Formats: sequence, structure tokens, C-alpha cells
Amino acid sequence: MATTTRTHDAPAAMIDRVASLLDAFDGPRSLTLAEIAQRTGLPRSSTHRILRRLVELGWVEREGFEYGLGLRMFELGAQVAPQRRLRETAAPVLTALHLRTSLTAHLSILAGPDVLHLERLGPPPGPGAGWSVGARQAAALTAPGRALLAGLDPQRWPELSFQQAPTCYSVRSSRQLARELGTVHDRGGVAVDSQGCVLGVTVVAAAIGGLCESAPAAVSLSGSTRSVSIENATAAVRSAAVDIRRRLLGLRPNARTGTTSGAGVLNSWS
Repeated sequence: MATTTRTHDAPAAMIDRVASLLDAFDGPRSLTLAEIAQRTGLPRSSTHRILRRLVELGWVEREGFEYGLGLRMFELGAQVAPQRRLRETAAPVLTALHLRTSLTAHLSILAGPDVLHLERLGPPPGPGAGWSVGARQAAALTAPGRALLAGLDPQRWPELSFQQAPTCYSVRSSRQLARELGTVHDRGGVAVDSQGCVLGVTVVAAAIGGLCESAPAAVSLSGSTRSVSIENATAAVRSAAVDIRRRLLGLRPNARTGTTSGAGVLNSWS
């Protein structure tokens, strides 16, 4: 009986090891074998053996002594149906936002206690890997996260953490978050983060709402705090969120903004 149990447990244990190894890649930076072994707690020899097979399958890529997620992982991720439809629908809206404002446009979803960036048009607005496609940022610290939390029943909130406050402007407690969400409601659902994630960067976001309850989504604009007009950005992301939702519903783009989101509003940057 013990032999049978071990036989059944072996595949599950291997899956757990592979999952732990892939989870080690929590950012765009490549990792060495030693770093991966340290992050996973797996023996170095086992880590090397699994990595070698994942490289053969295309799930992981190796360059020199460093490893990164492979093209096959990207291909599989791109096939997630709800997120694929959301990204494809939002793409022309994000393009219009970026071109007309010269600010960076993000499409993000709520993923546990974080926001996960699905798309980005424009350069990263500040230093760090948190602005990349596929990167995560703490929901409570970000404008997209707060826009999404403000639209959810608090009973549906993930467990939020306030342990890391990267700047002196960061949200540091649930009480402070409640005040920020009150401000989001006062702005009609638009959240503003001024230097809470990175000094010198301001982000303005609005939740799309409607069709994405399982993974609520938000659209945002970000850039240098000195160059972002909060009033203009507020109007732009609100209009963009409405436009994306209408497109998801199969409706025509907002007549006031034309065929691309926010065209009328965004002319103030031209």
C-alpha cells in the first residue's frame, strides 16, 4: 500500500516542483541557477535537471548562465480567453490614449492582493520592473488597484498587505486606504496616485466595470508628476473606460469621442 501511495504522490510532487520553479520568475529579470534554487528551496541538482527539460520544451529560455520564461509560456498565457478578449478590445483605446497624451497607458486587472498589468502603451513611467507587462504591483498602493477596490464589495476584497511602503506618499494602513477610496468615490470612480509607488510618478486610473467581475480591469495613464494634468487625465481615463466597456458589450464607441476613446477630451493635450 505504501508503494502505491508513493506512486500516486510522485506526479503531484513533480508538478509542485515545476510550479514552484516557474513561480520563481516573478519579474522580467533573468535568474541564475543558484538564485532559482534559493527561491524555490529545491536542491541545486534537481533545479538544474528540471530547468534543462523546461528549456527543451520551450517553457524556459537559457542565455549564458541565466534563465528566463520562454516563448511557450507567453503563447499559453495569451490564450487565456477572458483576458485575451479584454486585451484585444482595449488595444485601440490604449493606443489612442498614448498617442494623444504622450503618457503611458496601462490595462490592468486585479489578481489577488495585486494588480497585474496586461498591456502597456508607452515607455515605463518610472524606474523598476513593476511597470512591465506581466508585472504586479500591490493593489492598495496603486491607482488601478484603488479604482478596482472602490468598485468591489469589501467582503470580496483579497487580503491586502501594507508592509511595504516604497515612498513617504504610500498608503500605509487600512484606515488610510479607506480615506483614499472615499476620494475615489468623490471623483466618480477615478483614482489618483501621486508618487505613492515611485517618487516623481503620478498615475490616474478608472475601472472598466461591467463584464469583468471575475477579474476586474482598469485603464490608467501615468507619467512624470510635473507633466501629468490630473484634470485632463481624469477625463481621459473615465472616457476610455466607458469606451472599452461599450466595445466589450458590442456597442458603438461613444458618439462624443468618435471611433477612438477620448478623442474629444484628449485634444486638450494637442
